Amino acid sequence: MIVSKAINIGFVPLTDAAPLILAVEMGFAEEEGLSINLVREHNWSSVRDKLSFGVLDGAHILLPMALAMSLGLAPAPNKIDIPIILNMNGNSFVAGNKLTKKIKAVGGVFGKTKDIGEALITLTQESPIRVAVPFLQSMHVTMLRHLISQLGHTPETVFDFHVCAPSSIEMALNTGNVDAFMVGAPWATNAIDNGSGHLMLTSNSIWQGAPEKAFGIRRQWLDEHRNEAEQMVRVLYRAANWVSNPSNASVASEILSNPKYLDLDTNHIESNLRGDILVKSNGMTINEPLALQFDAKRIGFPWKSTAAWIAEQNAPYWGVSIEDARTIAREACRTDIYRSALESVKAPLPSANEKVEGSLKARTSVSGFHEPIFGPDAFFDGITFDVA
Repeated sequence: MIVSKAINIGFVPLTDAAPLILAVEMGFAEEEGLSINLVREHNWSSVRDKLSFGVLDGAHILLPMALAMSLGLAPAPNKIDIPIILNMNGNSFVAGNKLTKKIKAVGGVFGKTKDIGEALITLTQESPIRVAVPFLQSMHVTMLRHLISQLGHTPETVFDFHVCAPSSIEMALNTGNVDAFMVGAPWATNAIDNGSGHLMLTSNSIWQGAPEKAFGIRRQWLDEHRNEAEQMVRVLYRAANWVSNPSNASVASEILSNPKYLDLDTNHIESNLRGDILVKSNGMTINEPLALQFDAKRIGFPWKSTAAWIAEQNAPYWGVSIEDARTIAREACRTDIYRSALESVKAPLPSANEKVEGSLKARTSVSGFHEPIFGPDAFFDGITFDVA
């Protein structure tokens, strides 16, 4: 098979970079005729800047960051398109040991979303809680703001966000620069295992259907390389489905732990892939299948309505109109590329490009497929969002 010119793809060392890494390591890309040059980046600012200036063709990317870039919030104007979602959820809100005691003292209980939110509000009557996040234009920030706003309070009075690279977040907590953090796997597991803090919430407890990372690609590159873009979608679809199979977790974690990729504890990575979430350093774990999802046939479709909700939530903070944010977000979700790429492999495809967000309380079937495919996608407060 003829292998294309190498595509430069950036990633940040997180478990949810798995589809890209495994696409290369398991030979899926080569079988499709693609040559992928994976570029490890320390932080999200580097990914954004290199995408903006065309150093990277595409990247493992925070979905809100991709939308913000398409709205012009980047060093150089460059539209970023999303042809496939890489994973759903995967973030954890971890409180430092001092804050954990305070949360418990005012009635906060692990996993009880409203209780934790109300406890945080109670504790911030004098000053906001300092929370480390990997990037401001992220689902980490979007989810925490949604939690507080839906409880009737202004997020800025509760949270003071500090940007830290995922690899530096635990250090920021241990040095007292922040009180808590929200970060993706396996960095939260590492910190909890080291005794640095306690798990309060996983992101799926705020929104079960929250997309996390996407494959973002420069629109100019996509326009010039549509065939390769469709090949990338097929490769990532295959890799994501492969890693979602529990029987592959051991092999996948060994690959991901390699120093050139995550360079982190294999056991922590494997436990995240299996849905085993470490709550305390004493070994207390829970199994939460919705905590980190890769199953592309269920979560890979880039719903325009999902992006519109995210854009609408962030528009006031980004200094853009809600109408412009919605429009650009819907344009960025390339459902046409996803459909064209996957029709040939008989992937389950929804009949529409938008849905009522938050309306799926359980797994829902697609016409022609007996297995329930999409959902659940409920918000913690039961709201729904209809972009129409």
